Amino acid sequence: MNAINYSEYEPEHSGNFLTEASLKSTGFDIRLEHARWENAGSALIQTHHHSCLIRLMLPSDAGERTQPAGNLGRLCGPASQGFRPLGPLLFIPNGSEFHLKHRACQQKALICVFDPAALATLACYRWNWDGCVDASMLNLQSLYLRAALQRLAEEVAAPGFASELHTESLLTCIALDLRRQFLGIRPCEDGNGKLTPRQMSVLRELLDAGPETALSLQYLANACALPVRKLSSYFKNTTGKTLRRYAAESRVEKAMALLADPQLLVKQVAYQAGFQNPAAFTAAFRKAVGMTPEEFRRQRSG
Repeated sequence: MNAINYSEYEPEHSGNFLTEASLKSTGFDIRLEHARWENAGSALIQTHHHSCLIRLMLPSDAGERTQPAGNLGRLCGPASQGFRPLGPLLFIPNGSEFHLKHRACQQKALICVFDPAALATLACYRWNWDGCVDASMLNLQSLYLRAALQRLAEEVAAPGFASELHTESLLTCIALDLRRQFLGIRPCEDGNGKLTPRQMSVLRELLDAGPETALSLQYLANACALPVRKLSSYFKNTTGKTLRRYAAESRVEKAMALLADPQLLVKQVAYQAGFQNPAAFTAAFRKAVGMTPEEFRRQRSG
């Protein structure tokens, strides 16, 4: 796979790899792969650019499913810990280095290298794993992920109708589950009564990406791992504005940028900026800017 480097430290211990089946498209490269090591050894696996790697052990011809005993690994980095036994399901975020120590063994696995941001519905999210790499990634305990990857393995082995679309849908679900597990906000103590930079980033991302009707106060509070009663006060302590005012200003700012495109109708701008209807958009825009969207556009174009 071009998205990863696999470097053996001892060339005489290099493994033999056989690809049984594969699916490849923009944003992902997935393979059913047999690996065989005649001797114990070690290797360094590096992911490139924006690509992540997730691997699920599969039953071998002998019916064995579990990770061969004795295989160890660790994710390298500032928070790196010692070598740990590898589980059947592991995840390596993009830009990471994974150090493998293996015994003489053979195994079959689904190897999936993908870029979450290249999946159309996920392009608006930020996929920065810095500071989130965790040793638990080497032995993921998620029945949901296992089931999704097992279904992905079946699709790779026997592609069906609209296989690429089905594969991208499965990868989207997998990426979202990984995001919730490792990039989601963890509950925190009250501190100084303000939102953390990470919580503010999540709120901005949600407010910029979705229309007003999709974002309830409860939804935003859950995304920040805060009780509803605290979200508004924490937000005002952090920004000096109410959450409602901030959201309204963000939508108007987005609309002002969209109005610069003469090809977009005003009603298209309204919906893309997150307003429920053109009338609500015009009223909010006039209140914030002092003129209607049409007047603003004419002034800018003049």
